[in-house]
Amino acid sequence: MKQFYLYFLLFFVFQSGISQDISIGKRDAMYSEILQQNREFSIYLPPSYNTAINQKYPVLYILDGDYNFQYVAGFLELQGAISEVVPEMILVAISGKGTTEYRKNCKPNVAGVEDSGNAEEMTSFIAKELIPYINKNYKASDYKILGGHSAGGIFIVNTALNHPNLFNNYIAISPALYWGNNAMEVIMKNTWGATESTTANVYFSLANEKGMGVARFLKKVPKKIMDKNVKFQEFPDENHNSVGLLTYKWALSAIFEKWFVEKEYFASAVEMKNHYAEVQSLYGSIFNIPYTVIGNTHYMLQKDEMKLKEVQAALKELNPNGLVLFNTYRAGKLIAEKKYDEAESLLNEALTINPNNFDSYNVLAKVKLAKGDTEGASTAIKKGLDFAKQQEARQWQINELQETRDGIPKK
Repeated sequence: MKQFYLYFLLFFVFQSGISQDISIGKRDAMYSEILQQNREFSIYLPPSYNTAINQKYPVLYILDGDYNFQYVAGFLELQGAISEVVPEMILVAISGKGTTEYRKNCKPNVAGVEDSGNAEEMTSFIAKELIPYINKNYKASDYKILGGHSAGGIFIVNTALNHPNLFNNYIAISPALYWGNNAMEVIMKNTWGATESTTANVYFSLANEKGMGVARFLKKVPKKIMDKNVKFQEFPDENHNSVGLLTYKWALSAIFEKWFVEKEYFASAVEMKNHYAEVQSLYGSIFNIPYTVIGNTHYMLQKDEMKLKEVQAALKELNPNGLVLFNTYRAGKLIAEKKYDEAESLLNEALTINPNNFDSYNVLAKVKLAKGDTEGASTAIKKGLDFAKQQEARQWQINELQETRDGIPKK
């Protein structure tokens, strides 16, 4: 009996030791004086969020956040941090608070429509309370996007019609524009129809579905607005519930088309500065500079020391985090050439800019080990692991550090 108890205890301890929660976000909340209720929302922060210095991120706000948060957060991780085809972004997923409350919040108050809602109050909450809260408590840039699906698409369209300057872009995923006997057409007639111009940029999508009222609505949008401000994409192979993922891929890729580095590298510092001058003018910020672009630029210019120095100077001016990435990447390549002192000098510069960068400590540990400094390598990798855990690094990033640690001979 004692043996069985001991076995059970050891099994429990072992299982507890390897079990851990994996989280892709956090829950936050605030009290709304406008809505007179507590409002919850989920937050996704990109991988570089806790590591980069003086970096602000575009923000994607979405409706029905409890329903859509996981898939949109995973998508942003793939497209932003892994594929690097859009900037890394913050996601704010607003809780729907249940179907009845959610639909009421999404629908505007239209005369004669029985199931009208309080969309304007909800918009006021987002504009006057939620956005200021996010800007104060998170590293949010001024560039923001609003997305919503189905009933949430009604809210997107209403906000774009009545508050075109609140967001930089609006994404209406298969919006339920049949609602209220096509009531949104009345609002459109009194806004876009009256002015025949708008500053709103709206992306509409539709799956393999009929009767949503989208085609009918778009036919009544003034031609000038259709040509300049409205984009529409049908996804005939998707259904109403699956169309969200492809809509975000299409819309965000289009929105950040000018941010994306089409050649995947820069042939010179001048080319880099020209690209990010355009990005700055279009988006108000250059956001993060992709690691792959930095690595590819180094690879293409590695035999031209003068151009490499010019790129370093440009990165220092444009985005110090980019210089940290460049120096760390270059130092790793110099290890193979046995240029250990030069590599260490680059890493020391990187760590002067960002003393808490775990990637720089990872490469520094490799340099120390290559120089035969086992104690220095152990100290560097310990710092790197400590910072990675403090900064809530992704597990694959921690794996890289642990692999370096495991390669250092034990005393």
